[in-house]
Amino acid sequence: MPGRNLLFATNLRCTSCGSIHELNEKALVCPKCEGILDVSYDVEGARNRFTKESLNSHARSVWRYKELLPISEDKYITSLGEGLTPLKKTSNYGRMIDLTNLSLKLDYLNPTGSFKDRGTTVSVSKLNQLGISSAMDDSSGNAGVSLAAYCASAKIECTLYVPSSIPSEKLVQARIYGAKIEKTSGSRTDVAKAAEKRWKESGLYYASHNLSPFFFEGMKTLAYEIAEASNWHVPDHIVFPVGGGTLLAGAWKGFNELMTLGWIEHVPKFHCVQSEACMPIVEAYQKGSTRVEPVIEGETVAGGIRISNPARGWQVLKALRATGGTAISVSDVEILRHQRLLAGKEGIFAEQTSCAALAGLEKLRRTDVIKTDEFVLVPLTGFGLKDTKSAAKFLESVN
Repeated sequence: MPGRNLLFATNLRCTSCGSIHELNEKALVCPKCEGILDVSYDVEGARNRFTKESLNSHARSVWRYKELLPISEDKYITSLGEGLTPLKKTSNYGRMIDLTNLSLKLDYLNPTGSFKDRGTTVSVSKLNQLGISSAMDDSSGNAGVSLAAYCASAKIECTLYVPSSIPSEKLVQARIYGAKIEKTSGSRTDVAKAAEKRWKESGLYYASHNLSPFFFEGMKTLAYEIAEASNWHVPDHIVFPVGGGTLLAGAWKGFNELMTLGWIEHVPKFHCVQSEACMPIVEAYQKGSTRVEPVIEGETVAGGIRISNPARGWQVLKALRATGGTAISVSDVEILRHQRLLAGKEGIFAEQTSCAALAGLEKLRRTDVIKTDEFVLVPLTGFGLKDTKSAAKFLESVN
């Protein structure tokens, strides 16, 4: 019928207890055990109907992969033109860290200036489908900004719980989209707790980017885009900055789907980079654990990855081990150094969180985890103008 997708999503499955739920279930987490819910697909069934060739007639956004996204009809889709961000092969910066085949995925070129738009377009489209008129989230900045923008487009009321230390640039951006702001003192964890308390007391829909199965589905489109832009010859390594883990774990799901479709021949090695001030996944990886334990979060310029208890941390660990990757940490000094080097060598101003991955990449090359001539990709997840204060302080300290 016109306006209807070839929908291969089948249900929601709890990653903890395995229980199955309807796709239109309004519960954020499993009603039985409060575990994480993920969308299941009939990927095998999609093989003959969703082909590489069919992409030629599809939208120039993440919705070109709509057959493997969980929205039943096009009329529900809320899109601002997100996705299909370019791959930029580096020259000067790559040579500086002894890499001859380094590409950057410029995901800060998404509509609100961060990769979060990939997930938000799917989650807000689902809100449309479910008939939800008011939503909330907690965020250190980018996810909240993204939700505010897409809710504005969908005519959905938006409330954001944010830390009192949120960069002014992100606060202004969220407010100009019309979001109601609830500033919360204390740590990033305290902000999340305040939001969860409001959710459980008010019944307001909690569009949590860390928990939502629909937001998570948008993250996997990064894998589809990388594969398509690379003519289906995927990188040897991808190095991610990791906080909540949705991008790395989502990309892993995407690459695995591409393998099932028969579109690619291997999954890249995934590497997780966290700040030394808050590195629960790195600590779990080093201990050989399959679960991530909460840590005390310290201050870091990479506020976007300051997540002490990542909901999808166990999925990140699983992806790292399945692909033969690793997890390492970096200091704020290293992060700010690479932010300046990338800007000075390539003319690219990336947010500090993004540059954590670059600092980690240099360590991976120096320890020979990554070879000089291997195909390496780093997603730049946020625009540098999202937080100029830390960059300005660093410039003052070195000049």
